[in-house]
Formats: sequence, structure tokens, C-alpha cells
Amino acid sequence: MNNGIKSFRIEENNLMATKDLGDFGGPNQWHLWVKTKDGHWDDIQWMNVNKIQQFFTTKLPVYKEYLPKNKPQYQLA
Repeated sequence: MNNGIKSFRIEENNLMATKDLGDFGGPNQWHLWVKTKDGHWDDIQWMNVNKIQQFFTTKLPVYKEYLPKNKPQYQLA
């Protein structure tokens, strides 16, 4: 299903945010990753953009929701 949500990934130091491409929980869900001492990324938490933004200086994209003919679609706000 093409819901309009685009892939996005940002790394800052030992933290990484990846955009959740599904729409469960709404269009603004993200995964917070932490790099381990071995250099591997560990998926720590699934969270809303408002919560994860506090960990990053880079502005993360926010989507607005609209429902044409009962089929969810999302656009960057």
C-alpha cells in the first residue's frame, strides 16, 4: 500500500532515528536505535515524533493525515 510515508533515517553520534513506514499508531511513528559498543544498532523504542525529536538536533519530518474515500494518505506537514 502506498500511503505517502517516505523512508527517512538520521544518525547523530551513537543515536539513530528511522521512520516507521506503516501507519499503525498514526503517520508520525519512529524507531530509536542506539549503537552498541560493538558497532551494531539496537532498536530500543518505537515512539512518536514529538518524543523522539528531543534526542536529535536535526528536524524530523512530520506528516499530516487526510482520509480520501476512507483510504488513509499522509503528506509532509
